[in-house]
Amino acid sequence: MKKILLAGLFSTLLYGPLAVASTHASAPEDATHQPAKVPVSKAPYSRTLRSNTPADLKRLGLLPTGIYEGSLQVQEKQKWYEEHFYNTLASRKVWKDGTSPYTHEFGGPITWDIVPIPQYVPPPCDQPQPTGYDAEGCRMANAMYKDLERTDPELVKELREKLRRGRDVWHKGTFGNQDEEYIQTARIVGQENIWYPWLDTRTRPYRFTKWGMINDPDCVQGDASTNWYDKCQDPHSSGVLGYRKYHADPLKDANGKVIFDPRTSPYREDELKKNLRYVVGGACTQCHVAFDPTNPPKDPNNPKWENLHELIGNQYVNQPMGYITAIAKDHPAYQVLQGARVGTVDTSLQASDFQHNPGTQNNITDFVNRRVFVHKMKHPITGEIKEGRTQQILKGGEDSVGDRLALIRVYVNIGMCTEECWVPKFPKPGTFFGEKSHQRPFSVKQCAADCEAWNHADAKMGDLAFFLLSGGPTDLMKAKDVDGTPGSKYIDLAQVPRGRDVFAKNCAGCHSSFVPPANIREDKEALAAFFKGHVFGSPDTWQYEFTAAERNSPEFQKKYLAKDPKTGRMLPKQFVERGLQYGQDWLGNDEPTPFGVIGTNMCRAMHDNHNDGHIWDEFSSITYKERPSPGSVPRVLNRMVPGLGGAAMGRKTIEGGPGYLRNVSLLSLWAIAPFLHNNAIGELTNLPDGSIDYTVKGRIKQFELAMAELLTSDNPQVTPHREPKITRATLDFGLAPREDMQGPIKLPVKAGTPVAYFASSDPHSPLFQKCDDVVENKGHQFGVDLPAADKKALTEFLKMM
Repeated sequence: MKKILLAGLFSTLLYGPLAVASTHASAPEDATHQPAKVPVSKAPYSRTLRSNTPADLKRLGLLPTGIYEGSLQVQEKQKWYEEHFYNTLASRKVWKDGTSPYTHEFGGPITWDIVPIPQYVPPPCDQPQPTGYDAEGCRMANAMYKDLERTDPELVKELREKLRRGRDVWHKGTFGNQDEEYIQTARIVGQENIWYPWLDTRTRPYRFTKWGMINDPDCVQGDASTNWYDKCQDPHSSGVLGYRKYHADPLKDANGKVIFDPRTSPYREDELKKNLRYVVGGACTQCHVAFDPTNPPKDPNNPKWENLHELIGNQYVNQPMGYITAIAKDHPAYQVLQGARVGTVDTSLQASDFQHNPGTQNNITDFVNRRVFVHKMKHPITGEIKEGRTQQILKGGEDSVGDRLALIRVYVNIGMCTEECWVPKFPKPGTFFGEKSHQRPFSVKQCAADCEAWNHADAKMGDLAFFLLSGGPTDLMKAKDVDGTPGSKYIDLAQVPRGRDVFAKNCAGCHSSFVPPANIREDKEALAAFFKGHVFGSPDTWQYEFTAAERNSPEFQKKYLAKDPKTGRMLPKQFVERGLQYGQDWLGNDEPTPFGVIGTNMCRAMHDNHNDGHIWDEFSSITYKERPSPGSVPRVLNRMVPGLGGAAMGRKTIEGGPGYLRNVSLLSLWAIAPFLHNNAIGELTNLPDGSIDYTVKGRIKQFELAMAELLTSDNPQVTPHREPKITRATLDFGLAPREDMQGPIKLPVKAGTPVAYFASSDPHSPLFQKCDDVVENKGHQFGVDLPAADKKALTEFLKMM
């Protein structure tokens, strides 16, 4: 009975019944595909995994979130989507006669059908696996639920399968998003410039060194027999993690005769530049997979699966530049994108908010311990308004309607349903009046009806959310460097208790999920009292946060410790009462703080794509839209206007939701420097071969550099102070004042011009800057006046988190 109740609860809450691995027979994807037989490792993990049960997630308010239950199509055909799980991870367009991607106009009618691209179904985890990737997925799943397995093995089997399928969505789900590059981006930079030299197998030995890209461990360098692509166990792997390859449509001449068949034609010297054999779609891991900070590879261009972390966020990838390698350096798109720091990408490049705001590849860590809020929401299909639980996603908490819609919006943002649902809502280039001169809201209802790929993804978001909730922090104390040095060698443990006290008094008011009352958040002594005995870090290392005198004090033990009934150990009460994995402080309260209080570059806080009437309207809550105004900013004349540009003319009130940044988590901070939403605080360091130093030692060096800059004044009148960082154009070029930067009228832009001058200008409202802020590493002045000894202690303490 217990198993039936739990399984039923889990099925109902996590967006429908548990799907089973499909046995649907599908045609071979590639005649060269020969599955391997990889054994499943039992090696333990050095990073933290979270074994969440349905009861746990319900108690934490994480099941369900939001009020959207899935599209009508998914609800009506749920069984079909379950049975075709693997066959619907990717899809493509089949164009009707007389139409093609080369003839399709911006926002034009739908003249195609969407069909799935079949993919293999992996066997159960008690068998050898067809790829090392699948074996690693089984290793992860099998490491979970050890305690529950003894009492309810059948439920554990289902939970592990759900985790594995969620991971497969993360790594393999592209849902037709190759169209964004080959159709929409091609309109801006030219079809001839949509090609990626890093797909050439001859670049495999230096992909990380040059681009920060992660090689697929299941691939080896190819040769002429593989048409100079990597040779991979998975036929859809491009050889670069996060990028999936699919056969292109046959190339035909003017008479309709096939002159190049991607499946059978011999190699052509120009096929890579013309995308004749394959097109490439992007999975979420293109931004998020990186080296496991606790177990980095000896060779960064030749990692093994155990060296990789799917959720940490790749702060080493030079992603925008990887997309524009074929574009001339004087092209406006090149000049805008070269301004993004390594490890960042401006996610509003396509559905532009006309504000220069590259952001970091987020570290998805310990979301089960992240705060849950109750917001008022509008159902995107029925229009019903009611309250629902949500976590606040994105830098300013914009995605605030539950995890299902927040997750699927990202797939749209990276290209899913581009031509069916997204591009038609953009302003039409060169249009300055009427409806098509501004953004219009994306419609979930319309998209589900007109783009079947939406439903393919929608049916899988429960699996994906479940997988993402399994990720925990990376603990430096459990790390081992490439030369065998343990992570503990990089921490001055004697400094940690003092650093904890500094943190409690100066940082925890914003950076703790154990939230103090609002009336004491500015009172350092009151904060110290509130957090006395509280553990900010792991239950495995809590002792280091307190002095021996504190730990051995009978008063401390009586007030803050209790016996763990499972192990008999004396532990801090927060871990005994909440459970070992749910007593963890998330090190952020996730509350919005006005941009003026934080003082960092404000353009990301001003992001307004989620405002009422804007493109992501349906993905932000009413509560978000009703946030009070955080204030006003000067209304600045467009900086590109000769002579008068930059003059202030009155003020502009910020309203409708923007103007805030979340107080984010500091978990694993030691592993993810540089800091701030744009990686502008601190610098990456390099190995002798020029590649970014990804080792534990390198991460610690980068962390210490970032902490030193973070705790330094940005006031130029103070010595020392942060030297301002401003990204500038690298050469002279011409810029058309349209969103696609194309057109006959070109404005001259001189080398040295701040990129934000032209990238934060709205061509549909060109008189004033959309956002006027160019210094990227200013602000967050909390702690700059601390004594040097306290700064040192705080730095050592944060290495423990």
